[in-house]
Amino acid sequence: MSWDAPDRCWQFAVGEDPPGDLPAAWALATRAVVHDLGCRRHGRSVSFRNVLWSILADRGAVSVGFALTGEADIGAYQRCLGYRLDTTAAQALVWMADDVQYELAGYEFVQWPMAGRRTLQAQIVNDQAVWVDTATGAVAAAIGSL
Repeated sequence: MSWDAPDRCWQFAVGEDPPGDLPAAWALATRAVVHDLGCRRHGRSVSFRNVLWSILADRGAVSVGFALTGEADIGAYQRCLGYRLDTTAAQALVWMADDVQYELAGYEFVQWPMAGRRTLQAQIVNDQAVWVDTATGAVAAAIGSL
């Protein structure tokens, strides 16, 4: 597998509609995560101006991340943790939300999403992608509906 020359590459601005040929599960994941990014974030302000989604696929494996078109509040990154192009919407939502949450945690105490003083965790519960309060195990919201 070579991420230098992937089979497919989709890049589009965070907050814009994904390309029509991006698999539906991944398109839904980008939309849902963007919606939730504006909610329950703690820490310094982070703008997604000049930030692109970068979704690469190679032989069925997927890496997700951010690419930059200019100066931005956050940096570019690309990560593949066993993600698959052919997956359920719930799984793509959890992978994408978890990945972005992990990346944001590296920026000057940015914590997202929060419930009081606790960070919520992306999980699949009853075949639905949700944010869970890890202290109580309670579902806080569906991913994309904060």
